[in-house]
Amino acid sequence: MMNPRYKMLGIHVIIFLAAFLLARYIMMQFVIEPTIWTTVIPLSCAWLIAPRPHVVQMQSGKEYGLKSIFSKKVFKV
Repeated sequence: MMNPRYKMLGIHVIIFLAAFLLARYIMMQFVIEPTIWTTVIPLSCAWLIAPRPHVVQMQSGKEYGLKSIFSKKVFKV
């Protein structure tokens, strides 16, 4: 069984990479010559979209989850 901390970080990285690659693909459809902005804009979009790791210290131990800017609910892992 996978450690909840690594599971949370893995899900965060996968969603971040998927959002970055999707934004980069869409950006490259409209830009002919690659510049620094063809990397910076997709990175900022992915940073905004990807859920943030969220750790809460409970009496029974640490509780791991992901928190999105679109929802106040924490998705527990």
